[in-house]
Amino acid sequence: MNSKVRKVINIIVDVLVVIVLLFSALTLTLALTSRASGGVPNVFGKSPIGVQTNSMHGSQKDSFDKDDLIICSKVKDVNANSFKEGDIITFQQDINGDGVKELVTHRIYRVNEDGSYWTKGDNNSTYDQDPSNSIVFPNKYYYDVLAVYHGTRIPKIGGFINLLQTQKGFFFVILLPMILFFIYQAIRVVLNAMAYSKEKGIEQAKAAVANAELTEEQKKRAIEEYLAAQKGEKAEAPEDPEPEDSEPQDSESQDSESEA
Repeated sequence: MNSKVRKVINIIVDVLVVIVLLFSALTLTLALTSRASGGVPNVFGKSPIGVQTNSMHGSQKDSFDKDDLIICSKVKDVNANSFKEGDIITFQQDINGDGVKELVTHRIYRVNEDGSYWTKGDNNSTYDQDPSNSIVFPNKYYYDVLAVYHGTRIPKIGGFINLLQTQKGFFFVILLPMILFFIYQAIRVVLNAMAYSKEKGIEQAKAAVANAELTEEQKKRAIEEYLAAQKGEKAEAPEDPEPEDSEPQDSESQDSESEA
């Protein structure tokens, strides 16, 4: 492979690894801070939340859509007067009636006399209801509010963040690329070691023949034989020419010639 092409591939792989590591760190941060902050992520006081439904789709300035990433502010030191009608708050509610509470970010549409709130999505026709009883509107109080949305959103990024937080998404987007990267790096290490060994062998062969009293042709041939031996091939030695057999003369003929 051309050295320039190899260099470009290495740069591309390194950039991809940095991106994967950043997403991995983001996913880990969101997961850990969610457990420690009542279910919402907390990154320096901000709660990035991926929108999973179109319940807040609307024409209002602070409405948002499915798969948007909304940036909420984590609440602290709140009281009964902290929120009013029109505020968009994040809280937990069992939406599907499966006993598991999900994060919901809806607008306060009614403040009751006891200080509780009824919430509703901008795109919904009714207030948020108890899934076990469609008539009951579960009251929210200031201490139920986990975060407040002020209108900052990034379109279409929330779906990807939600995907990263699933087991399948984490495997294909984070874990699998990291495994492939480590395999690629292992191959690079082996190839570099082989290249270094070959260069070292050539240097040793050159040093050996340089100190020997050989002709240039003999030195070149010695290096070639050394490299062939390193590859596990047996260098073919040239066949020595067979000495010409000289036929011995018959002793009787020699005697007759001497007598003559």
